[in-house]
Amino acid sequence: MEKDRKLHQTKGYIMIAVAGILWGTIGLFVSLLKNLGAESELIVVIRIGTATILLIPLMLASGGPSLFKADKQTIIACIAMGIFSQALFNYSYSESINNVGVATGAVLLYTSPIFVSVMSRVVFKEHVGKIKILALFINIIGCTLTVTGGNFTSVKFSVYGVAMGVLAGFLYGLMTIISTPVTEKNHPLTIVFYQFLFGTITMALISHPFAGVSQLISLKFVLAAIGYGLIPTVGSYFFYMHGLSHGLETSKVPVVASVETVVAAVIGIFVFSESMSFLKLFGIVLVLASIAIMNMVKPKKKF
Repeated sequence: MEKDRKLHQTKGYIMIAVAGILWGTIGLFVSLLKNLGAESELIVVIRIGTATILLIPLMLASGGPSLFKADKQTIIACIAMGIFSQALFNYSYSESINNVGVATGAVLLYTSPIFVSVMSRVVFKEHVGKIKILALFINIIGCTLTVTGGNFTSVKFSVYGVAMGVLAGFLYGLMTIISTPVTEKNHPLTIVFYQFLFGTITMALISHPFAGVSQLISLKFVLAAIGYGLIPTVGSYFFYMHGLSHGLETSKVPVVASVETVVAAVIGIFVFSESMSFLKLFGIVLVLASIAIMNMVKPKKKF
């Protein structure tokens, strides 16, 4: 029984890692869409809006109309995720990047594992011991070095920008806390669909991103939009929600998902010809080490 439970959880962590790998391709699609003329607000709506549309035939093919059924608790959770962990997260992250730069914004975003650990302790009564704290510390340093390559000259400071970056980290981590209670009783596609739907509606209302979009339409633009909606959005969130349904320790999840930074760095090096410094390589090693250390922690939570 214990062996089966551990195997079940291992499969869940593997799914979280796959989600992180898919999230690591976000930069590739953002660069493609920006080069085709899309602004930041439009790129956000393209991501979750396209994903919402793509999910409809996928859900009908996978389970039929029954996959669109959800109880009140699930809908409330999805509304919260759509507003906070999709629309407001993307808005605050964009604001952070606009005010303090990409490197600083990314570093601030990776405060999310700290928020998840604190919230999981308060909400789910998960044990936070010395090994978890060590893994979190190593993970944050690793993510920082992976993003910056040890070059902090590009790091900027703005009270508003830093506040938005920390808020983005909190909202990113909040998704794990909100979604955990509803993942076991719902199909992953159901949760993903409704949070994207409510996120798209919210983002469209607060940003009005569609001005001039007709001038951008081309085959390349449509293919990039579909790829962005499918790979680092539908695909990543499907694996993420499916992984959460395996009774995982919530505080471990964002650390495992941080493999995203490694994938993003590798894409940056091989696709965008970014330099590979020793400190960036060291950062990648630290991220992978933090994942290994975090998974050495024996569960203190009854599933």
